Amino acid sequence: MIVRNTTSHNTGKGNWIRPFGPLVYNNTVSKMMVDEINYFAKNSKIKYNHNLAGNIEQEWSFKMTNQFEKELKSCVFDYVGILKEQQERTNSSNKRPSIHVYEPWINVQKRGEWQPTHGHGGDFSCILYSKIPEELKNEWMHPTQKGNFPTAGKLEFRYGENLHSSRCSMMMTPHEGQILLFPAWLHHNVYPFHSDVERISFSTNFTLQY
Repeated sequence: MIVRNTTSHNTGKGNWIRPFGPLVYNNTVSKMMVDEINYFAKNSKIKYNHNLAGNIEQEWSFKMTNQFEKELKSCVFDYVGILKEQQERTNSSNKRPSIHVYEPWINVQKRGEWQPTHGHGGDFSCILYSKIPEELKNEWMHPTQKGNFPTAGKLEFRYGENLHSSRCSMMMTPHEGQILLFPAWLHHNVYPFHSDVERISFSTNFTLQY
């Protein structure tokens, strides 16, 4: 359920989704961030696969510009503010925390590749989608997706023990420019798709320091 309306990304205000216990933050970033990620996806030469859980051939290291990091942190501060309102992260100080950003990376997901169920390090994590081809919007039409639980190309968050319950799992179809922030320990996975295209996403982890 979405319980906070989305506003312009220029304000740094997103919405929040709570399908189960942990709260997931959802917003749309600027074209500048999207373009930077797509540029590095094509030009980076530093492989990052050895640090990641994914079954994806192209996983690259990414270096943020100051402007990119500033906008990214504004989303994190917005998320922290929401958590404080919801009393999910309590701290006696009213001071704004500093944010330590871990080394980020880029995933270039192709047909048949996937991310197994996994969690991250740090306090919080993010996923930012910078390229989603039109073909992926019609994945549900593939012959293998005619059952009652189509999953092709979707992102799934998992929480709790009864993973067959809708209260313990949330499936999402990403859109271009979308950023999601969530507790680093929250398990998630990415399903493979059938279209012969590339989908590009950015991820990193954060630690809050008060």
